[in-house]
Amino acid sequence: MNTTLYRPVGLKELQLIIDLDFKAFPPRLEWQPIFYPVLNQEYAEQIAEKWNTKDEFSGYCGIVTK
Repeated sequence: MNTTLYRPVGLKELQLIIDLDFKAFPPRLEWQPIFYPVLNQEYAEQIAEKWNTKDEFSGYCGIVTK
């Protein structure tokens, strides 16, 4: 059985994923207390919209990765 993980990210984290050729998530950033994937796409979209779009570090952009 496979489990799909969704991870809301901002522009800087997306660039790190691109740098890894879309094959891995980068280590959590130093200020992040946890690696935060979720099991539900809808919830990931809510996080991306409510947190990332209001965050300067995220480039005011929320993206959901799968």
